[in-house]
Amino acid sequence: MSDMPPRKRPTRLQRLRRTIMAGLTIIVPLWLTGWVLKFLFDWADGFSAPLIGQVAKPFGYEEFHIPGLGFILTFIILWVVGALATNVVGRSLWQFAREMLEGLPLVRTIYAPIQQLMESLTSPGKAGFEKVVLVEYPRIGMWTLGFLAGNVPREDEAVPAHSIFVPTAPNPTTGFMLIVPPEQLRPTDLRVEEALKMIVSAGVAVPPALALPAEAEEKI
Repeated sequence: MSDMPPRKRPTRLQRLRRTIMAGLTIIVPLWLTGWVLKFLFDWADGFSAPLIGQVAKPFGYEEFHIPGLGFILTFIILWVVGALATNVVGRSLWQFAREMLEGLPLVRTIYAPIQQLMESLTSPGKAGFEKVVLVEYPRIGMWTLGFLAGNVPREDEAVPAHSIFVPTAPNPTTGFMLIVPPEQLRPTDLRVEEALKMIVSAGVAVPPALALPAEAEEKI
């Protein structure tokens, strides 16, 4: 006969807890996804609402509103602006307007960083974020994901340090900047999109390509 003790059957409270937790794992992600989509829809729908109201007002419609019309108009505006910005003439006009904006002292301090961050997030490798790295921070033995943003020269003309953007979870549009010597960084095989997915999920969605460095690793 086996010496193994008999396995205890779960109590009703344990079964109830297990069932509820299983339900939460299904409902909560669906609810949060729906909430985010609704927030984006309402924002896009309300973004163009004043424009629609001004167009409809001369025709006697003081409070004209069709749900979804503002969303469609916002989508069209984004598409038109994007199409203009990607052709030769539109790109030249946008460059001229951008230089004017960046020439205004107060506007420049707000607009330029936001513009660079958005370009880095939407076009990785083109406007700033070159690769995903691991930085040993905030203490030895603890690793943080960061985006390699640029190089910082040294006074002794040695190998330059790197400026690293460390986003906060689950909102990668906020974070902080570190200036780190290259020997304190470790490269990864992650794409920027994979790193952003992990950050937005607060570390739940761990990419298969991510691995913590061993004692001796390749330097940046």
